[in-house]
Amino acid sequence: MKKLILPLILALAALPAFAQKNFILSHLDRRGYLNLSAGVSMPVRSIFAADPTAPSDLKSANGSSVQITTGYRLTRRLGIMASMTNCLNDANVKPMIENVEQTQFGSNWTAKGGSWTCSQLMVGPTITFASGLFLFDGRVTGGYSWVQRPSTELKGSMYNVPLLVQTSAERSQSFMVGTGVSVRCKIGRHFAVALHADYLSTRAEFKNVKSSLTIGQDQATDFVRETHPIGILSLNGGLSLLF
Repeated sequence: MKKLILPLILALAALPAFAQKNFILSHLDRRGYLNLSAGVSMPVRSIFAADPTAPSDLKSANGSSVQITTGYRLTRRLGIMASMTNCLNDANVKPMIENVEQTQFGSNWTAKGGSWTCSQLMVGPTITFASGLFLFDGRVTGGYSWVQRPSTELKGSMYNVPLLVQTSAERSQSFMVGTGVSVRCKIGRHFAVALHADYLSTRAEFKNVKSSLTIGQDQATDFVRETHPIGILSLNGGLSLLF
């Protein structure tokens, strides 16, 4: 019984100090922050339309993202922010196989591809609401994106003659828009743990994708244009420095 009473007394004695610490942290007004976070990047629907004259069956799968964000509140609620996000997503080549199988051109198709890389530099206004130890941020952003399309390889056969279709990796730059929310919980005078959710969208255009078709020993090469409406949902968690 004595072994239980002592820890209980210590816990009760610590409650006032814990409550006092929370009270102090909840009333500290740190207007600036620097976030470093990492998480997942998921392809979602883009707000931009595709170009029917430059279609592509190459899609994106889930991947990872790393984000660094800084911001400052100019008033009690309104502020500005800037962020740099890098997303790395595997290529989803399944639609390529499905499309070529529907044409009934060749058989035994297999495909492989590299990874999509998308980097974004975004700026925009923010609105912040505080509740105790928690800070809730909302933002609307605009900026610039750098997208790299992965190389792909599609293999099949026609009457036992091997077929090979290859496309090159290409880069594109475009305007990007986004919106997002963050939740930060203060754990010290200058630190908080944070969760971030961002939706980002752009339309990447690749003007000179090298496409090579090899049938047996014969090869033909052409350059094609592709457009890719890109939508990204980035979910990250990390640490915030408050100042």
